[in-house]
Amino acid sequence: MRWLAAVAGLTTLVFQVGIGPASTSARFSAASSSPTSGFTGATLSPAVAPVITPVMTGRTIKLEWNPVNAPRSVAYSVERTLVGGATSTVCLAPSIPIVSNGLVACTDSGAAPDATYTYTELPYIDIPGSTPWSLPRSTSSVPFLVPRLSYLAAGSDVSSTGTSINVPYPTGTQSGDVLLLVSVSGRNKAPTTPTGWNQLVSQGIGGSSSSYLFVAWRVADAGTSVTLDPQANGSGASTRIVNYGRTNGNSATPVVATSSVVSGNATASTTFTPPTNVVTNASNAVVVSIMATNGATSPSLATSMGFTLRLSNNSTPGSGSVSIGLADTNVAMSGSSVSSPTWSQTGTSQAWLFATVAFR
Repeated sequence: MRWLAAVAGLTTLVFQVGIGPASTSARFSAASSSPTSGFTGATLSPAVAPVITPVMTGRTIKLEWNPVNAPRSVAYSVERTLVGGATSTVCLAPSIPIVSNGLVACTDSGAAPDATYTYTELPYIDIPGSTPWSLPRSTSSVPFLVPRLSYLAAGSDVSSTGTSINVPYPTGTQSGDVLLLVSVSGRNKAPTTPTGWNQLVSQGIGGSSSSYLFVAWRVADAGTSVTLDPQANGSGASTRIVNYGRTNGNSATPVVATSSVVSGNATASTTFTPPTNVVTNASNAVVVSIMATNGATSPSLATSMGFTLRLSNNSTPGSGSVSIGLADTNVAMSGSSVSSPTWSQTGTSQAWLFATVAFR
């Protein structure tokens, strides 16, 4: 049965009562221009359920939205809908939504890589001995494509003038993850690629901006570190490993998702945009932009073009300084020409070393 009634403080009030013999279950929902109602404990503000924002956090999807306030505790029913497919309830115990840092949040650890979902939430007050009071369910979130790979961590920086440095894998690395070995030195000389790793970039600059960018990758094994001679001598090198982890449910072996890694160097300037865009050759790829200088300040993103800054670091490993920046974006379609971000540096401008690569 269904009634519409005018109640003080409410634009509309909908009573939804179960139909059938001996049916007593009910759900009340309201759309209100005022945050008050004539029912004890049923004050809900705002009167429209906030929209969920899905974000990739580690190997899982974090769902966030603004809280709904009431004199009583507010709970939330969260649903995930496969685009063109079925709807299911997520964020159940023990991973129920909780308020943290001013937002309601929960984790969807069961979403499938390569699938696209939308999310909705329904705020309600569960009153013991009574029936729940709720707002109408929120409008759907923007469609969210679950990536195969997601940024997890950058390992510890190993700054050294040594000829044999031990570079640790980031904490939380699992077999099957993508590991990027990134080394920036103040000497224009190429390191030797370690056994088991695949060279992606080996690019240097001489003269007053003397520096070298070396990038290699591998699929993570059971190891915990790699040994490298950065060929830096007294200039020193800054080296670390960056982990792009396989998201929950992804058992595929990662591969490079471009036929041509973009790399090169450019003269000193305060801002720089790589002149050539990387083109993906597989769907649902993560594109990584890497920038390095021998400058004394950390690079930043001046224009992101959808990239997220993951690493910005400056160190003095030897006789001079080196800087490294790393950012990424997820790209849905194969064959996409991915517009490069614009990087910036402060202080005395130095020549740039750059690389852009994609993985799937």
